[in-house]
Amino acid sequence: MSHPHEPVGEWWRDQVVALHRWGRLVLRDEDDSVHQMRVTVRRLRSVLATYRPLLDVARSEPLRAELKWLADLLGEVRDAEVLRKRLRRWAAAHGPGPTGVDALRAALAERQIQGRARLLPELGGDRYRALIAALADGLPWSGAGPGNKALRKRLRRSWRRLAAAADAAANTEDAEERRRQLHEVRKKAKRVRYAAESSREVFGKDAARLAKAAKSIQSTLGDLNDAAVMIQTIGQVPGPDDAVREFLEAEEAAADDAEEKFASIWKKANRSKVHGWLNP
Repeated sequence: MSHPHEPVGEWWRDQVVALHRWGRLVLRDEDDSVHQMRVTVRRLRSVLATYRPLLDVARSEPLRAELKWLADLLGEVRDAEVLRKRLRRWAAAHGPGPTGVDALRAALAERQIQGRARLLPELGGDRYRALIAALADGLPWSGAGPGNKALRKRLRRSWRRLAAAADAAANTEDAEERRRQLHEVRKKAKRVRYAAESSREVFGKDAARLAKAAKSIQSTLGDLNDAAVMIQTIGQVPGPDDAVREFLEAEEAAADDAEEKFASIWKKANRSKVHGWLNP
C-alpha cells in the first residue's frame, strides 16, 4: 500500500525537473524563462516552509536558504522585466516623443542587464549544480513521512494565516500600512496555493479549488505589487516631466483598482465551499 505523502513527493520531483529545464532556457535567453524559473523556485520554497514541522530540518533548512539565494538572483532580473513591460504598454498608447520616460526606460533596461550579468554565471556554477543535486534527492520528510491528517493540518494552518492577514488588512485605515498588509496577504496566498497544488493528488478537487482561490488572490495582489513597485521606481527619476507624472498617475490608479478588486476576490475565496474541508 502506498504512503499518502508519495504524491507530494512526485510533485516535488516534477518541480525539480522543471527548475533544471527552465535554468537551461534562461541561459539561452528564452522568452518568459526567468519568470517560470522564479515561480518554480517559489513553489519549492513555499512547500518547504509549509511542511517544515514534517521535514528533516537538517536537510530542508539548507535547501530553503539556497533557494532564497537563487530566488534573489532571479528576482533582480524578473522585477526589471515586469516593470519594463508595464512601461512599454503605457508608452505605446502615449506616443513615441522624447520625454522623461526615456530615462526610466534606460534605468530599467540597465537594471535587467546587470541582473542577468549576476545570474548567468551562477547558473553555470558549482553552487547551482549542488543545489539541483540536493533537490533531486527528494522532499526531505522526517521519518516515513506524514499521512493525510498531518498534511491537512499544515494546509489548514496556512489558510488560517492567510485569513488573519486579510482581516488585518481590512481593519487597517492607514493607506500605506494597508498596502503593506496586503503584501503579506499575497505572500500567504502563495503559500496556500503551492501547498494545495502539491497535495492535489492527495485531496483531489478540494485542493484544486483551494489552489484556484489562492491563485486569484495572488494574481490580484500581484497587480497591486507591480504597480506599487513601479510607483516607487518612478519616484527615483530625477526631474520628472509631464509624461512621467502622467505615468505615475496611471500606476496609482492601477494600484487603487487592484486594491478595490481584492475585496470581491477575497469574499469569493473566503467561503466554506473553498476551505471548509480543512477543518478537523
